[in-house]
Amino acid sequence: MKNLRNTEIKVGITVLLGLIVFIWILGWTKNFTLTSSDHKVKVKFENVSGLEMGNDVTVNGVKKGHVQDFNVDKNYVVVTLFVNDEVQLMKDATFSLEMTDLMGGRKIDINPGYSNEPMDFEVVQTGIYRTDIAGLVTALGDLQGNVDVIIKEATEVLQGINVFVKDETFRNDIKQGISNLNKVSLKLEQVLTENQQNLKEITQNTKELTLETKTFIKENNETLQRTLKNLDIVMTKSDSLLTTLIQLSLETASGKNNLGKILYDDSLFFNLTESIKTLKQLSKTFLEQIENDGLKVDAYIF
Repeated sequence: MKNLRNTEIKVGITVLLGLIVFIWILGWTKNFTLTSSDHKVKVKFENVSGLEMGNDVTVNGVKKGHVQDFNVDKNYVVVTLFVNDEVQLMKDATFSLEMTDLMGGRKIDINPGYSNEPMDFEVVQTGIYRTDIAGLVTALGDLQGNVDVIIKEATEVLQGINVFVKDETFRNDIKQGISNLNKVSLKLEQVLTENQQNLKEITQNTKELTLETKTFIKENNETLQRTLKNLDIVMTKSDSLLTTLIQLSLETASGKNNLGKILYDDSLFFNLTESIKTLKQLSKTFLEQIENDGLKVDAYIF
């Protein structure tokens, strides 16, 4: 009886240990946890094809969490993630849905970010969807029609090039062009060789001239600055003089000064004309009297 009881106890302990191991393995494979220290993060994707609950969540390739749940919200799928609290996620962290293998396995990889401001876990983050093999096959299928058109156009281009290549005149022109280019290269090489010494002298003279100019400017820096300053003063005075001359011309043209009044006063011009006529008559009379009977003076003296 005692042996039977011991056997039952052993069987019970074995079953209990097996159950514990089973639960532990199940929790490890499905990422179950009895603690609630993980960060809960919600990320929205336009497409989560191939992603399943329990899939890995990695941080820079290292497994640090798992996918907990999905929720379809209009044009997006909101994925709930649990990430180990030892991972410091920043405000600029990025989430990308990537392939794990060629069989279509999926995971979410996180770049923690470089900002100094921590992430607000109440805000739904925006994820990046990276297509899988099935998506690539679909995309290639969509491109098949374009590929056919491209191949057809490429064939036409190659046919046109083939026509040119087979043309004897075209080939002769190409050969002649290459020959001429070779001759020009040889002549250029010959010119450079023959004038190598001259080029060296020109380079040396240019260098010496540059050094002399630099030395001259350095030695006469103060003089040049004074000259430029005096030139600036002269320019300023010239500008002032020009302004004064323009103002004088405007005043003269408008008759606002004495010269303008003399030049543009019609009555003064008329009086001067009459005076000149009178003076001309007097001169004529004076000359006639001198040439004939002398100067005749009629004067009344008190």
